[in-house]
Amino acid sequence: MRRVSVEELVKWKDSVRKKDLFLDVGCWSGATVLKMSERCEAYGVDFNRETLKLADKRVADRLRYSDITKSINFDKKFNWALCSEVVEHIEEDGKALKNIAGAIKKGGHLVLTTPRSVRFFEFWDPAWVRWKFGGRERHWHYSLEELERKMSGAGFRILKVSTRGSFKWIVRRWVNVVLQYLFRNDYKVKNSWGNGFVDWVVLAERI
Repeated sequence: MRRVSVEELVKWKDSVRKKDLFLDVGCWSGATVLKMSERCEAYGVDFNRETLKLADKRVADRLRYSDITKSINFDKKFNWALCSEVVEHIEEDGKALKNIAGAIKKGGHLVLTTPRSVRFFEFWDPAWVRWKFGGRERHWHYSLEELERKMSGAGFRILKVSTRGSFKWIVRRWVNVVLQYLFRNDYKVKNSWGNGFVDWVVLAERI
């Protein structure tokens, strides 16, 4: 496992070939699937049936409902999979990772992003705070050791890892939360991740 900058890790897209099969796990309405379709043959799965209904008609037939703790609803083996900000919401995250691994060809790759556990500073994440104060949606934070253990147990080897989310990003995120929930204002402060310390970005190989 090699530590790299976010700028280096996000170049994974340059390695995707035209003949590759790509899967977005937690695809929402399919925006990433639509974008990746310019590079390769792209598909997506999501647990939310309502957001799948919002899909662009150009990719709607390549998106499917899946509970990834049970199965990935495609009879294909993928070269690449993306799972961004998903596993932290799933209590049976180990099962989910194993099913993702089962959908990827040996030697294929998974790009995974998920919140990082920052000791004495977990409250950086408003979603974590909401969960800890009685919110229904789970929002776990992972140490690198825990994440590596779970991914290894599922059949992955982490090749590269980086962190993103600067202190400025945290402040902007909290501003957006206050605007949305306290003032009922839909205005969003633009908020790019950048290099930082609160979110893992992982490139792993299916072994």
